[in-house]
Amino acid sequence: MRRVFRLRLGRATLAREVDDELAFHLQMRAEKLVTGGMISEEARREALRQFGDIESVRRSCLTIDQQRERAMSVSDILSELRQDAVYAVRMLHRNLGFTAVIVGTLALGIGANTAIFTLIDAVLLRKLPVEAPDRLVAVGDPGRPGGVSMNPGPQGDLLSYNAYQRLRERAGLLTGLLASGRAEPSVLIEKTAGAEAEHPSGRFVSGNYFKVLGVPAARGRTFDDAEDRVIGAAPVVMISDGYWTSRFARDPAVIGRSIVVDGTPMSIIGVTPPTFTGDVVGRPTDIWLPLTMQSTLMPNRPWLSDPSVHWLLLLGRMAPGVSLDQARATLESQVRQANADNGSQGASEKDLREMKIYVSSGAKGFSRMRGAYELPLLTLMVGVALLMLIICANVANLLLARAIARGREMGVRLAIGAGRFRLVRQLLTESVLLALLGATAGLGLAWWGSHVLLALAADGAPAIALDVRLDAPVLAFTVALSALAVGAFGLMPALRSSRVDLAQALRAGARSVNSNALGARGQRMPMGRLLIAGQVALSLVLLVGAALLVRSLSSVEQADTGLDRDHLLIVELDALAAGYRGDRLASLTQELSERFSRLPGVAAVAFSENGIFSGTESMNSFSVPGFVARTREDSVAATDRISPGYVTAIGGHLLRGREFTAQDAGHAPRVVILNETMAQHYFPGTNPIGATMRFDDTTAAEIVGVVASIKDHDLEGAPIRRFYSPYLQFGAGEPGSLRFEIRASGNPADLVMPVRQQIKALDPSLLIGGIDPLSLLMRQSVREDRLLARLASGFGVLALLLAAVGLYGVMTYAITRRTGEIGLRVALGAQRGDVIAMVVRDALGLVLLGLVIGLPLALASARLLRSQLHGIEPSDPVSIAIALVVLLASAIVAAFLPALRAARVEPLVALRQE
Repeated sequence: MRRVFRLRLGRATLAREVDDELAFHLQMRAEKLVTGGMISEEARREALRQFGDIESVRRSCLTIDQQRERAMSVSDILSELRQDAVYAVRMLHRNLGFTAVIVGTLALGIGANTAIFTLIDAVLLRKLPVEAPDRLVAVGDPGRPGGVSMNPGPQGDLLSYNAYQRLRERAGLLTGLLASGRAEPSVLIEKTAGAEAEHPSGRFVSGNYFKVLGVPAARGRTFDDAEDRVIGAAPVVMISDGYWTSRFARDPAVIGRSIVVDGTPMSIIGVTPPTFTGDVVGRPTDIWLPLTMQSTLMPNRPWLSDPSVHWLLLLGRMAPGVSLDQARATLESQVRQANADNGSQGASEKDLREMKIYVSSGAKGFSRMRGAYELPLLTLMVGVALLMLIICANVANLLLARAIARGREMGVRLAIGAGRFRLVRQLLTESVLLALLGATAGLGLAWWGSHVLLALAADGAPAIALDVRLDAPVLAFTVALSALAVGAFGLMPALRSSRVDLAQALRAGARSVNSNALGARGQRMPMGRLLIAGQVALSLVLLVGAALLVRSLSSVEQADTGLDRDHLLIVELDALAAGYRGDRLASLTQELSERFSRLPGVAAVAFSENGIFSGTESMNSFSVPGFVARTREDSVAATDRISPGYVTAIGGHLLRGREFTAQDAGHAPRVVILNETMAQHYFPGTNPIGATMRFDDTTAAEIVGVVASIKDHDLEGAPIRRFYSPYLQFGAGEPGSLRFEIRASGNPADLVMPVRQQIKALDPSLLIGGIDPLSLLMRQSVREDRLLARLASGFGVLALLLAAVGLYGVMTYAITRRTGEIGLRVALGAQRGDVIAMVVRDALGLVLLGLVIGLPLALASARLLRSQLHGIEPSDPVSIAIALVVLLASAIVAAFLPALRAARVEPLVALRQE
């Protein structure tokens, strides 16, 4: 160690050496004077006088020696490191098979960890590519970037246009406050001849959007305050660099070009920089539209003038010196005041005071994906970390075995003067080189793996648009992981391997050195066996987690939904954008219902507002005479508008009363149907048929039926309270959307093209949001759970294979060491079955030790999965039993193969080798 750190630890030694040198010269001069006839004391004084200022000479000598020592030390270190690196390359090249196995194993672990971290970086960590993103504050729920709520009550997760205007006027702690909200799927048609209609991803934004974010235009100009002054007077758009490339082939003359958006001519005024794709993570924006153009582009949905439509999210830039806590306190108060000024119906002061207001950092923008994938991604990160530990243990075992085979080499190097530290450094250099090669290969696997993960996460839906580039944080993570891996798999084997018995190492014919690193029977538990026990323990943790997640997913997918999940086709239409309202909407639903019913293979047709596992969810406030609401939630329930025959068409069950009929339309007396969950909550033990629900002081609706509760939006939770109103009964306003539920007599996928043709034959301008079998929509609703179960299963299988391979390697080596003992046993009469049982018993001892360690860890880890398990408990005995059986079976197979080899040992050959 002194040689490496000589500058720090060698100064005292140098001083002593200089003092000794000076004392030697003084002594020699004094002895010469004594020989000339001086007495010793006078001779010493004369020698000092002749020598001059000894302190000055001492300082000069120290300076010269220290400089020379420093130069020699650095030179020696660099030379030795160069030698170590060259020697490591030669040794690894000499054993290409061994090197390939190590590098491949490490690449797998580093690549898996980096791929998961890449997604975590893109979804959870990366900030918006805007000016000073940490100075942004978000108002509204960041998880609802495409949300729309038509609720007259107060809201804190989305804001109306009127509320935004009030907040913008009062934003004293902010230098600017922008608004953005969803744009319905827009038809974009080139004004020039015959270009195809398409649906770019659009977003309505306020005129100060780009100014507040600090995003300049790469070409042309951005919006400014002029776009906010007059409603409907800003027919201009901004487009993204990606859309400029895909749609306009990077035409330099795109600025000023006229396009038609939903029938309205608009001019392109600018192109954003390539790095900026909008404020919504996971959904890049193609085209930005002025907020004041919403009512022009969507004339049937006047959201700007309706204070009950909450659809905007806000981003503000905090003034210098303003903290996030200060901005949060002020904005929460202002949002409550804006709701009060907005004339929120039925909202008491208590409702406004207790309403949850969403104010948070806006540095990362908005994202629905963040809430959906945060927990699965963090869980997967823990899983790949455990996998990396197993890989490190496996690599450490391989390095131990290789170091044992190199015992003679280590002995020779020690014999010719190499120190133990020098050997450790050489072995660590080889480990670092292996880790660098593994990291390089792992980055390639990570790039490929992150794209595969996006495809798995989409699970048949359109690809998730995430930037999964290998940026600086990802590269830093890979470097840090590689450094930790070197410490985990390289340090301990290097230290153990440097403990060499020279006599044994240099003895002719010696087979190994330090054989207790992997161990033979009867010795204390050596490192190799401890590593195998650790691998088994960690593998059990992963296997139990995978079994729990797979069984949870199976429980969710097989849950009773209360409807015919295998024969329904869901058709989503944007009828309002095409101008269908009132009687036109009623005629459209009747005409399409008749057309669909005539198609071969159609058993029933119904329609609704919110659909099943598609579209949005609507909530409504009400009161039930005689029922005392204890919380605000007791006065709110989910609702949907449905057609006559809806319950029968979807395969539901009418429990009491009747379904809606054709007479429940227009301005007929209002009626509702409750689901069983809602009926039991508000009418426990009584028949609700004939009772009323009140929606305000003057409007009441009669309860005419009760249906069995169905899971129509969420497979994982219990059915929520829900009531249904007639779709064509417009007493409470017109529905906001239209979806058909078509029940097929066979495979619903066979009806997709015939249904599309019927829609286009009736009205080519009707926008089709989707035509999907219900089974596919249900599958996509649990795609986060499916991704987690798939990857956890993959990690578990990989960990199982690694543990089995490690056990096989250790037992093979142990049998090689015990060849003489086994031969003697056979010579004395032991049967092959006895030998096999002995070896398998020895291996199962390691496995049982791993199970004893791993089972408590697995049970503790399973509790962390509680929020992601549905229908089973973290201590599910079936999942634990499956993991134990699979692990034990794999261990027996891994141990049985070396046991067969041991049973074939010939006694004479074995004893002759000894």
